[in-house]
Amino acid sequence: MTDDQVKQVASAYLARLTKEGYQPVQISVDRTTMSYPKSRQLEHVAWACGEMVRVLEAGERERAMRLLGFCQGVLWAHGFYAVAELHEQNQSPRPF
Repeated sequence: MTDDQVKQVASAYLARLTKEGYQPVQISVDRTTMSYPKSRQLEHVAWACGEMVRVLEAGERERAMRLLGFCQGVLWAHGFYAVAELHEQNQSPRPF
């Protein structure tokens, strides 16, 4: 994926989460995510989508790719996307 494709995917994920009522909120990293309800976990993913764009623009591609993997894992775990859809998004120049 190019940086622009990663930004496009992050923006699409953020738009979907926002549409479904999840606003970007960073959660504390000193607790396990299991102690947070689904809504807080998805708010953190929304925050991470914005962070992904920010770190890419700062030249931190490796960190952005870790965030992408994290976001995709949580979105899969909560039933937003199937693994095949995520794979397609990672391969396609226009994932949505």
